Amino acid sequence: MNITEVVAHNLQRICREHDLSSVDLASRADMPQKTVYSMIQGNNNCRIDNLEKVAKALLVSPTALVTPNLPTNVLMSRRVPRLMEQYAKMSMEQRDLLSEFILEMLEPRDG
Repeated sequence: MNITEVVAHNLQRICREHDLSSVDLASRADMPQKTVYSMIQGNNNCRIDNLEKVAKALLVSPTALVTPNLPTNVLMSRRVPRLMEQYAKMSMEQRDLLSEFILEMLEPRDG
């Protein structure tokens, strides 16, 4: 899946979750409806400034919009950008420890 398809898929999921049309989203983002519709349909590559406007209107991170396979609740979470900022500040050793911790938490447990 290319980045245009990822953005389109994520926008479709958010719009469906919030019962938003392309007209509603365009109004919130102060953008032409045709541009927003094109982004939602994945008809062509969207400009970064348009991606930022739509993300701001939806109160989500632009990074989340371009990230494939995020669960909808994570996609729409305001925590994701904060967590990403904190992760970026970690040392490689801290990142490795965090990764080990997460993998351990995800392991199925017997009993």
